Amino acid sequence: MKKGYVDLPEGQVHYISAGQGPALLLFHQAPMSAEEWTDIIPVLSAHFTVIAPDMMGHGNSDTPDHEYEMADYAATVLRLMDALGVEDAVVCGNHSGGALATAITLAAPERVRKLIVSCEMLISAEQISTFLDGLKSKPLSRELPMDEPGQFLVDAWERYKALAPTADADTRFLPFVIGQKSRLRPYDAHFAVLRWMSEAEWIAQVECPTLVVGAEHDLFFNQALMETTPSRVPQGTFEVIRDAGALSTFEQPAAWSDAILRFALD
Repeated sequence: MKKGYVDLPEGQVHYISAGQGPALLLFHQAPMSAEEWTDIIPVLSAHFTVIAPDMMGHGNSDTPDHEYEMADYAATVLRLMDALGVEDAVVCGNHSGGALATAITLAAPERVRKLIVSCEMLISAEQISTFLDGLKSKPLSRELPMDEPGQFLVDAWERYKALAPTADADTRFLPFVIGQKSRLRPYDAHFAVLRWMSEAEWIAQVECPTLVVGAEHDLFFNQALMETTPSRVPQGTFEVIRDAGALSTFEQPAAWSDAILRFALD
């Protein structure tokens, strides 16, 4: 795997790349970074040119001069694709990254061959609005007030345990550290994604072949809802990843790799 930067008008975008062949783009969830995919990229790179960027304001990419909305994140990725000479690609994202992948697909459908997203893209706009309202009384872990004894770190660790209830401490540690580092940024993509998702059920507007991946312990996972994919999403299918939660790319990288390859190579 190689690391690189691209200079765009909005700032530098950092990315990880590997392999050769058709392009496959991987988008991380907030507040993670491209490191979310480091155990998956080597498997995919045997078949694709894999590119995993850090969203603006995440990882090693620059912090933009204003809080981004979904249209901003999507426009940056499209400019990144131009800069890297990527005409079209399979696009894949987990959680916030799935929303970004969907937004790119809708903004520039001619540049997306296939779409892979996680299960929260099946949640209704009304449910997302309710979830967004709930965050007003329960701040994100990156927003927990710091205190001298460090109780905020214990509280944040408990949040990450809930996100991945069957994972061991070693598996949860990397996303926990990335999440705490995100406190140094003024914002991440969470609220932009949720605001965008509360506007419409975007996944139903996608026309290209689409795979919905659901981790069985994910907050947004619902088996019955997953089974509605073929009827709700044109050219849609689904796969369930067992023994994993919201951090499923860290928890079950082999299962994610297999699901992506089966769909992308079909």
